[in-house]
Amino acid sequence: MAKKLISVWLSLTVLIFSSISIYAEENVQGDFFTKNIVINGETIDNNELQYPFILYKDTTYVPLTPEMSEIMGIKAEMDFESRTLKLLKMEPTLINITEQWKKNERKDIQAQVLNEVHVLAYELDQSDIIEPEPNEPADVETDIDHEDQAMQKTLNEDMIQIPQLSVREVDLNEMPILTVDSTLYLPIRALIGENGLGCDVYFDSYTGVYISTKTDIPAESYWMEAESKYNQGLVSYIQKYNGKYTVNKAQELVFMFKNAADTYNIDEKILIAIAHKESTFNSNARGRGGSLGLMQVMPSTGARYGLGEQQLLDAETSINFGAMYLSERIAAYDGNLTKGFSAYNQGSVAVNRGTYSSRYANRVIGTINSIDSYLTSNGYGLGN
Repeated sequence: MAKKLISVWLSLTVLIFSSISIYAEENVQGDFFTKNIVINGETIDNNELQYPFILYKDTTYVPLTPEMSEIMGIKAEMDFESRTLKLLKMEPTLINITEQWKKNERKDIQAQVLNEVHVLAYELDQSDIIEPEPNEPADVETDIDHEDQAMQKTLNEDMIQIPQLSVREVDLNEMPILTVDSTLYLPIRALIGENGLGCDVYFDSYTGVYISTKTDIPAESYWMEAESKYNQGLVSYIQKYNGKYTVNKAQELVFMFKNAADTYNIDEKILIAIAHKESTFNSNARGRGGSLGLMQVMPSTGARYGLGEQQLLDAETSINFGAMYLSERIAAYDGNLTKGFSAYNQGSVAVNRGTYSSRYANRVIGTINSIDSYLTSNGYGLGN
């Protein structure tokens, strides 16, 4: 018998409402989530999401874009009259993001708050589908002709089967629903356990957030232990040489280095070594020759790339610029670190003329080796 699954209240994609802005109470800033996002064992690159995961009031928020909904198996509908958000947990139909969603400038997000929204979690029980009532056998012969009997049989076979839905209200612990443009953002607690959508979430401050939508697989099983220890070692190294950093701030700095390293295809330990030698990880550092920031970039160099003084004193901007500039210098000399580091410090003209000193480059290389030694000798490992 053919079975047709219907849902009378929920569309099959996340609905986009132009009226969302009418119901927004206030504008807030959502901070870009810099750490790893792992969903069912697949790493989602937040740098490539048009609507990225964000942090608001120290809570991770999940974007309900059509593609992220497919990855997590979440269907959503917002009823503005009753201020009710309906969520239905389904099987994921996508593993990771596709090319069309790879668009992000890694900027903090301006979001709007939707307060006092009731969130309902629906669960589909496909094992308990309402079957049509069987035809009662006739006790006596009737006058129904064979054509009518055939039509009745066809109607019975094609009868729509209605799935059973259980529903429960989700406690968001007073955290609001957010919107960015027309995209709804859920606090991650809405996904968790029996009071949410039945997902499992594990958070490790040294790597990131792990989400399992599969009831038989704990999120912690996806935890990248080696990377966690490696990142912990980098945090410890930074704190050793700059005691002003708290663990949280040092973690943020490590992920800034790692994200820049991934973007510009350069080892993050190179960036950390440069920042150590140039500024001892001080984003407000000002050199005697006028260099600025964590990576000690000259204002004239920054100006050629459209960066002003205040931008060079911003830690993430400084790291990203340093990574870009270093990668260009190293590539220009076919991967020769000594020449690349010397060009970063003394300029390409001196390197091209052969009038440069390798002393700075040797110090940086020595610092890279010291980082490796610190990580291995203290049991943090190298992330392998």
